[in-house]
Amino acid sequence: MRVKAYLIILALLLAPAFSEEQNISITDEDGRNVIVPASPKSIVCLSPGAAEAIYSLGRSDLIVAITDDCDMPPALLKKERIGKSSRNADLERIIELNPDLVIAKTGGLFPEDDEQRLMDYGIPVLRYRLLHIDALIQMIGDMGRILGEEEKASSMADQISGYYDLILNRTETIADEDRPSVYFMSMGHFDWTGNRKSTGHTRITEAGGRNIAANLETTVPHVDMEWVIEQNPKIIIYSMSKEQYNATTPTIEEMEAKRDEIMSLPGFESIDAVKTGRIYITDIKMASGLSEMVTMLYYAKWLHPDLFRDIDPREVHEELLKKYFDMDIDGIYQVYPDAPVDKEDGEDALRTITDANGSFAFSNLPAGTYTVTASRSVMGIYPYLGNATIQLREDLEDLEIRLKSSDENELAKFNEAILDLPDADGNMNIKGTVYGPNQPGAKPSTIPYEDAEVKLTEYSTI
Repeated sequence: MRVKAYLIILALLLAPAFSEEQNISITDEDGRNVIVPASPKSIVCLSPGAAEAIYSLGRSDLIVAITDDCDMPPALLKKERIGKSSRNADLERIIELNPDLVIAKTGGLFPEDDEQRLMDYGIPVLRYRLLHIDALIQMIGDMGRILGEEEKASSMADQISGYYDLILNRTETIADEDRPSVYFMSMGHFDWTGNRKSTGHTRITEAGGRNIAANLETTVPHVDMEWVIEQNPKIIIYSMSKEQYNATTPTIEEMEAKRDEIMSLPGFESIDAVKTGRIYITDIKMASGLSEMVTMLYYAKWLHPDLFRDIDPREVHEELLKKYFDMDIDGIYQVYPDAPVDKEDGEDALRTITDANGSFAFSNLPAGTYTVTASRSVMGIYPYLGNATIQLREDLEDLEIRLKSSDENELAKFNEAILDLPDADGNMNIKGTVYGPNQPGAKPSTIPYEDAEVKLTEYSTI
């Protein structure tokens, strides 16, 4: 009897110690220390980036409910959905599910009253929004600890850190005068941007650019389009909101239409970014979660194509999707144009690079007769060349250029040729596709060529 009583007393004395071992302290993105259960059995995830990380670590089985914006990978959409976003999640349903942990977005994106109510029911809440690589890497480590997947989390964080460090190492010594000026159009608006306190500013500066809105007073300032025209940015980057496309990710056509709309804004024809075509569209969902690393690579390559010539952001994106989501990238396009529109000052609208669909575009051209020439090399050899001569009297939407093998003399002519229209003030556009030979015996015999260089090599007035 004494032995039994002793064991009961010992168990009661040790219970707090065992309880403490079953909980861990996590400092979330909002800087709060939160006690959460180690190895939770159920999680409600209201933060898309956190849902991605949990899935990537192989523990999506623990997620019992999500919000609609937790849609990457699409396999997550099989889970119960309890609201459009963290801000309007169904609190009553969360309480009914009684999860071991809720992961929400930061700050006002998940109301404090809602968090307090969950805490009153004994449900801990972590907060992550993940708009920057530092926050992403921290969150991956936190999820690794919570889920008991530290080794997987460390490997994932190391991969992302490797690309991030590569960008910083290459851009940190770029002189101010060599940093192109950038106007960032925030959250699906032409006239909202970010100052030096914003994540958009950090992304621009770390990629080697200069944010024209850095010194404005508010973090997300509303600006007048006349001010943008006066600033004359070299590059414009537009963040396309989820309401502006129909599927889980935007189509190239939807992004292209938005890009055309920007280029047609009153007075924008005088902006360098419009003259050179250096206007890029990004899916807003690329600004958080694992794809934030891909966005950083795109920014770096768009701003400094020569410095990042060896990096293909789409290949990195493909690698991440396959490795962590078991997804193919086919049909997923979240930036446009995919390749940098690489034109120097004084070469306005004269040279571009085809995107993943072989597409190219020239803008703001005067009427006249043009020779449009395209070239592509495969592993540095067997150059392919093709051209088309057109009379431009109105917008041309579907010009096709067919490439064929070319000798070194023809390629030399292409490399030396460059049309000089520094005073061009027209407003017509040429859009088209470059095709080239497929692998021998493959069908179809010709396919669209990505990363083909396209130039306007001759021009005469009509």
